[in-house]
Amino acid sequence: MYKYYSIIKLVSVMKEILDILCSCTLFKGKDKNNIEQILSEANYKIKHYKKNEIIFKADEPSFYIGIVLKGRIEIQKILACGKVINFLYKDKGNLFGEEVALSKKPTYDYDIIATEESNILLIDKQSTSDILLKDSIINSNLIVSFANSVLALNKKLELFSYYSIQKKIAFSLLYNMEINKTNYISLINSKKSWAEHLNVSRPSLSRELTHLSNKGIIKVNNKIIIILKKEQLESILTS
Repeated sequence: MYKYYSIIKLVSVMKEILDILCSCTLFKGKDKNNIEQILSEANYKIKHYKKNEIIFKADEPSFYIGIVLKGRIEIQKILACGKVINFLYKDKGNLFGEEVALSKKPTYDYDIIATEESNILLIDKQSTSDILLKDSIINSNLIVSFANSVLALNKKLELFSYYSIQKKIAFSLLYNMEINKTNYISLINSKKSWAEHLNVSRPSLSRELTHLSNKGIIKVNNKIIIILKKEQLESILTS
């Protein structure tokens, strides 16, 4: 009876994993049977990480690409001065570490940290290479995912080019408006996380949001920001 229960539980867990992987960019165009077959031929493992635990460390040997099954991770860089720059967040179903499979660079470029308790599917570098050679769809998907990550990093670098907090907020809101095709911006995380993303202090962010709200440019409703005057935000960037 115990063994039977264990098998049922294992099947249930695998079904849940396959459901998540179906939404991952890497497996776009693949059904659950395809994905299960690919995994059966790959060397992979699933690891649990506690909040703030390091998944990959910059300049250490690169062995895996990862897919978030549960939780959230952050890609960050520690500068020589000790300052931490937060580049990107990855949520459930997101792929990270694509450069491991597409580059000959033997190490990771960034620290990758679990910002909350997370389960990560780690696929061995050699297995990933083998999959890419056999499957043109997976190959194409990985290149697209990598290109999107590079574009996101370029946007983050553009964000850093703005010196004022107000310009950073304007850029971030306009970028999210462009990506989501709506003037309703939902803050997935706290304002503290957004402040870290903008590389500003939490009080400064709140103060500038209040200022923009008082001017009628935006409306703040808890974790929802409504852009009322897009042209005003655009003029902030060019002023």
